[in-house]
Order: sequence, then C-alpha cells, then structure tokens
Amino acid sequence: MLLIVLLLITVGVRTRLGASPAVNLEQPLALFPNQVGTWRLVGQPALSADVVHVLDADAYMVRNYATPRGQQAQLFVAYYRSQQAGESMHSPKNCLPGSGWEPIQNDEVALAAGPAGAMANRYVVENSGNRALVLYWYQAQSRIIANEYFGKVYLVWDAMRHGRRDGAIVRVLVPMDPGQSVAAATSAALSLANPSLPLLRQFLPQ
Repeated sequence: MLLIVLLLITVGVRTRLGASPAVNLEQPLALFPNQVGTWRLVGQPALSADVVHVLDADAYMVRNYATPRGQQAQLFVAYYRSQQAGESMHSPKNCLPGSGWEPIQNDEVALAAGPAGAMANRYVVENSGNRALVLYWYQAQSRIIANEYFGKVYLVWDAMRHGRRDGAIVRVLVPMDPGQSVAAATSAALSLANPSLPLLRQFLPQ
C-alpha cells in the first residue's frame, strides 16, 4: 500500500512539474546598469560556443566592472525560464575545477542587501599561482539560496505550490592581487554583490 501511495505521489509531482510554464525575465539582462555602486562597466566578454552550450541558459550576461581605484570584478548571471527536476544550474564548484582552478577555501558569507539570513557561497580558487575569489548564489521567486541541495528542494516546492520552475545563478568573481587577503577580496566582491541585488529584482521574476 505504501509503495502505491509513493508511486502516486511521484506521478503527481512529475505531472505538476511537466505542466509548469516557462517564465520570462521582467526585462532583458542587456539593460542591466553600467554603474553599480562605485563599480563602472569596462567590458562585456563573449562566451565561447562550447561554454554557451554547456551553460544551456535561456538568458545570461557577463560584465566586467572596475572601481576608480582599479579593482576588477566580474558579474555573471544565467537565467533559466523553466528548470527540470533533478537538474542543477552550472555550479562554479564544477566548472572552475574543470578549467584548472583548484579550490583552497569554501564557505559562506552574508549578503546584507538580501532578505534576512541570505547567504552566498564563497569560493577561493588558485591556478598557476593566480588566485580568485568567487561569490555565488541561486535566486528564485525573491529567494536567495546558497546550498545546491536546498535549491533543488525549493525547485520542486515552488513548482508544486506556484507552478513555477524559473531561477537564476548569480556569480561575482574578483581576481586577487598578490598578497591580497581573502577578507579584502571578500569586501570588494560584496561591494559589487550587495548593490546588484536590488537591481536584479528589476530583471528576475519575483
């Protein structure tokens, strides 16, 4: 009897997920501001066809910013109109090591501009003596999620309750100068991440 109940629940979840509509952006990411806090847009590098294929996003943006003092950072956003249950967005934990970057630190930091308790993953990586600090999180229906597992749980929950499977991954990458501390790089990354959050609400469906 329990097996039958579980089977019916599974069929119901799959049916509900299959009926979830795709949700469009509020406006194109190409309209994202060139000025974010003290950061100014200095470039928009193009992704290779292979990376775009692996990313498989419905919309994305890659923007390089700099401060008046010359600090560099990159803001990346990939948006998915309708995710599939069991799938996950392209996590930096997978793609950075695949590109030759070795992880040397992995924890979480608070996002002051997000909802109460909002956290971002902090990932410090190294490649041939060069280091970079990455902050990233998942964003869906005004919710900010650091943990990939909970991201999948919320995907099913939102699909069942609201009929939505849209979501985005947001990443801020700061190349670290020789001798720059993790704390200093984190402060730089947060100074771009925090003012980006209210701006992203104008683009990502709430």
